[in-house]
Amino acid sequence: MVVEFHKKSVPQDGMGRLHGGIGSALADTNCLAVRVTRWRLWLARVSSPFALAAALLASSSHVVAQDTAKGAVDSAEELVFALEAPAAAEAEPLAADVGVDAKAARLGLPRMAPVIAAMGEPEPDPVWLRNVLVDGFFDESDLSNPVNVVAAPGKVGRWTVDVGNVALHVNDFKVPYDRGNAVDLNGNRSGSLFQAIETVPGFRYHVRFLMSGNWSTFPSKARTLAVYFGSEKKLFTVKRPSRWSKSNMRWEEHELVFTAVRPLTGIRFASETAGIPDGPVVANVRVLKEALAPGPLESINVPLPENLADFIKDKEKAIALGKSLFWDMQAGSDGRTACASCHYNAGADIRTKNQLHPGAPGSTFGHQSAASLKLGVAAVQSFKGANQELKPSDFPFHRFKDPTRPGSSSSDGDSKNPVISDSMQVFGSQGVVTEAFVSIVIGNPIDKCKHVADLVFNIQGSNARQVTGRNAPSTINAVFHDRLFWDGRANRYFNGVNPFGELDKDARVYQLAESGHLQKVKISLDNAALASQAVGPALSAVEMSADGRDFRELGRKLMSLQPLGLQKVHDDDSVLGIYCDSDGRGLDASYAQLIRDAFHRQWWGGKQITEGGYTHMEANFSLFWGLAIMMYESTLVSDQTPFDAYAKGDKSALSEGAKKGFRIFMNEGKCITCHHGPEFAGATVSMIRGQLSDNGGIHYMPMARGLAFYDEGFYNIGVRPTT
Repeated sequence: MVVEFHKKSVPQDGMGRLHGGIGSALADTNCLAVRVTRWRLWLARVSSPFALAAALLASSSHVVAQDTAKGAVDSAEELVFALEAPAAAEAEPLAADVGVDAKAARLGLPRMAPVIAAMGEPEPDPVWLRNVLVDGFFDESDLSNPVNVVAAPGKVGRWTVDVGNVALHVNDFKVPYDRGNAVDLNGNRSGSLFQAIETVPGFRYHVRFLMSGNWSTFPSKARTLAVYFGSEKKLFTVKRPSRWSKSNMRWEEHELVFTAVRPLTGIRFASETAGIPDGPVVANVRVLKEALAPGPLESINVPLPENLADFIKDKEKAIALGKSLFWDMQAGSDGRTACASCHYNAGADIRTKNQLHPGAPGSTFGHQSAASLKLGVAAVQSFKGANQELKPSDFPFHRFKDPTRPGSSSSDGDSKNPVISDSMQVFGSQGVVTEAFVSIVIGNPIDKCKHVADLVFNIQGSNARQVTGRNAPSTINAVFHDRLFWDGRANRYFNGVNPFGELDKDARVYQLAESGHLQKVKISLDNAALASQAVGPALSAVEMSADGRDFRELGRKLMSLQPLGLQKVHDDDSVLGIYCDSDGRGLDASYAQLIRDAFHRQWWGGKQITEGGYTHMEANFSLFWGLAIMMYESTLVSDQTPFDAYAKGDKSALSEGAKKGFRIFMNEGKCITCHHGPEFAGATVSMIRGQLSDNGGIHYMPMARGLAFYDEGFYNIGVRPTT
C-alpha cells in the first residue's frame, strides 16, 4: 500500500536535496560538499521560529524541503522551506510495520518505522535504506543505438516490456552525473516496463525515480506516468518546463513509500499518455528497503564453538592463559615481540615509525597488472621506508588531482582527474628482522638464529624490522567476525594446527586414547576464526618468528620460561592479577600448569613421546595457543559505549554532532552499506549466517555501475590502490 508521496524538482546541475536514505543516484561524493554548503545557507536564512523545523527536516524522512517554483531552482538563495504531512492513498488505512517492529522487538532493538514527531519531541530514529532493485539505471541492455524502440514482450536489460512499446535512450537524454540511461515510455505508442523484486511482507519500501518528458513532438501536451507497486497505483503528470531540451531535461525526483504484502512484488512504469510517439521519461529508479539501524552490541550473541567444552574445562583459566600468551614478548624469536606488539592500543597498531611496506605490484594489496614483476622490482629498488617516521604529508600514497572523487572513471585516473603521484607503498605493521631459525635455547627467550641479509628492510647494510603488507586490524570486537585477516584466510573452522581450517585435510592433533596411547585425530571447531587467526603470526617469518620455527619448539621454549617473565603485571589486572608474582614481574604459575588447569587431560596428559621427541603438551601447543587466545579475545567486546546507550533509547548519550554524523553515516554517506549491524562490519557471523543474515555471504546485488557479486565484508579487498 502507498503510505507517502513526495516530489522534488532537481536543479539543472543535478544537485537537488536528497530525501534521506542510501542508494540514490544523486548521493554522489561530488555533491556532498555542495549540499553541506547549501544546508548552511538555508539554516542561516531561517528565523528562530523555523529553526526547529529545519532541524526536523534534516532528521525525518517524513518531511521534505520543497521548491515553490514550478521549474528547477538554480540557486540556494531561492529555496524556502515547506512542511508536508505524508499523504496516504485514498480510502486506504495505514498498515503497521509488523515486519520491522517484530524483528526489532525480538532483537531488543529500537522501533525503526519512524513516527512524525511534534515540535519539541525527540527526533525519530534514523532509517537505513538499502537499494534492492536491479538495473535501475537502465544500463545493462546490449542495445547501443541512441534510440532503441522495444515492443512487448521484449527486454530492456532486466526489465520486461509487457504492454505496447518503449524507447531506451542510450546517452541521448542527459541524466544527472551521466549515470545510466533513460526510458521513454512511448516508443511510437504508449508502453509499460515491469520487473518483479523480492520483498519482505510488513517492511516499507521507498520507490525513487527521476521523471521528465520527451517533448520532441507535441510540446504543449502534458505527459502522465503511472507507477504500480504490487496492486497500488499512483499517477504523475508533468508539463513541458521552460528551457527543456534533451541536454537539459529539468528532471523531477519523486518518491513513493509502500508497505510490502507479498514476498514477490511487481514494480511497473506505464505511460498514461496515449496516441503520441513521445511520452513520459524515467531514469535512475531505485527501490529502497527500510532496514534496522544498528542496535546495541549486546543484542548480538558472542559466537563461540558449540563443542568448546570438549576441549576446555575451565573458561576463566583458558582466558588467563590466552591473555598471558597474547601479551608475552618472549613468544617472539627475538624475545621481545608479542601479539600485543601490533595490538596494544585499543587492539590496534598506532605506531608511525618503520611502518612502510614497498607495496610491490603483484603482491597482495599491490597493483595487479601484466607489468607487475617489472613494477615490483622498481618499487623495491626505490623503497626508502625502512625506519622512516611517517608524516601527514606522506598521505595519500595514491594521489588524484581531485581527491574528492578518486577512481571516478573506469580507468585508474583519466584526463579529467589524473593520478598525480603513486608511491605504491603500504602502511603496514612492523614485525621482526629477517633471520633463519636454528633452535630454541631452554630457559632463554631469544631463539638461536642465523643471519639472513634483507635487501629491502635494511639501513646501511644492517637488517631493520620487516613490515607487513597490511596494517594490523583491531582485536576489539574481532570475535564477531566470520573469517579473519584482511583476506579472510583465517577460517571459521579451527583445525587445531593452522589458519586454514577444513581446507587443510591433513591437519591433526594428538588425543589421549583410553588405552593410554596417543592417536592423531582431526578436529573442527566452528565459530573459531579467532583461533585460526591466532596461530598465524606466531610462526610468521615477518611478524614474530625466525623462518622455520614450529609450534612444538615455541611450546617447549615457553614452558621453560616464567609467563610474562620480562614484563610487569599489575596486581589489579582483572584477569592476571591473581597470578601476579610477588616481585610484580611475571606470573607465579607456569605455562604447563595453566594449560593443565584450562584444558581436558585428553589433550595434554599422554606419557608417550611423539615423533621428533616432543611431549604430548608440546605437540599440541598450537591447539592451546589458538583456543586460549580466542577465549581471551572473546572478552574484548565494546558493548558499553555511548552509541550502545543511544541505541538502547538514551538520546542524550550522543552529542548533536554525533547524531548528525550517524544520520550521514546511514544515509548520504552510504557508510552503512558495508559497515552494518551492531558490529558496524560486514564479514560477521550475524550478518553472514546468524541472526541478522539475509541471503548469506555472497550477494548478487546492484552496485554503482551495475550488478556484481558482493562478498560480504571483503568486496574489493586487495584490488584497489592503497591510500
